[in-house]
Amino acid sequence: MKSDLSSIFQVILSEGHIFSEHAGFSGKKLRGVGPIQYAVHWLYGVFEPVILRIVDYVLSIRFLTKTVMGRKILYVIASISWFFPHGVVVTTAAAERMVDFVERTEGPKGARIAVGPCVCQMALNRWQEPSKKDMVLLYGADIYYHLNMGYELISAEKAKGLLREFDAAGLVHAVEFCLRSGKWIFVICNCDDKICAPTRIFLHTGKMLFPGPEIVNHDRKLCIGREKCGKCLERCIIGVNFVGDDGKVAVDYDKCMGCGLCVNTCPGKARTMVKRENYRHGHQVPADLLLGKTETVSL
Repeated sequence: MKSDLSSIFQVILSEGHIFSEHAGFSGKKLRGVGPIQYAVHWLYGVFEPVILRIVDYVLSIRFLTKTVMGRKILYVIASISWFFPHGVVVTTAAAERMVDFVERTEGPKGARIAVGPCVCQMALNRWQEPSKKDMVLLYGADIYYHLNMGYELISAEKAKGLLREFDAAGLVHAVEFCLRSGKWIFVICNCDDKICAPTRIFLHTGKMLFPGPEIVNHDRKLCIGREKCGKCLERCIIGVNFVGDDGKVAVDYDKCMGCGLCVNTCPGKARTMVKRENYRHGHQVPADLLLGKTETVSL
């Protein structure tokens, strides 16, 4: 590990990364990222696989996940881990708008987007397709590209095409940031519920992921029922949908995170995404950046 760190810092110094200006988010604008933030996040990128293996081991302890006392302990651990990545769940359309924002506003070095192997899958050596789904942005793209972990720089159009492929595969988009700060946004994760560490932590504790600025609106009159469809039950990894006494699907709106996975595959057109009235994370990921003309509906 010592030799690895030495070679990493040689690359940083030789290529001038730590002394040059890098772009990051600040609300609906971009800002310069200084050398301290860049270096700290670089180090996080180096140790992220080890951190993920530790998280996976913790989640494998049955006492922590299967008992009341264990779940309370796990909840406390997740609550105090504020410095690790947390994410706001977004629809594919919202994720595409973020990509467009990066391309439109650019930065000191121009728009930067990179995609690489899922860090969770790589760290745990558990693979399922699509595996190349970790989409890093701006200074995050620069860091992960130069860590030589298999990332490639891509255009905004390719990024948006990949986001649509991830949606079709049933992956949840989450705009993630460290230190609970919108100034540390660095990636659009595309998550599953089997391997992805943040999603698995959320399913056990309700921590690490936040509801996005949209929420599903479900018209039960248009629902054709579980017997004829049931796709929304399969697509939702959060468990928001359930079957009512009439055989039609109902929604637990308190649980809906706003991913939109259930909308595109609803043959009865019973579902739309609407603006969430009480979106609480605009100081980290602004709703105006993510949303177009979205109707606000009381649910």
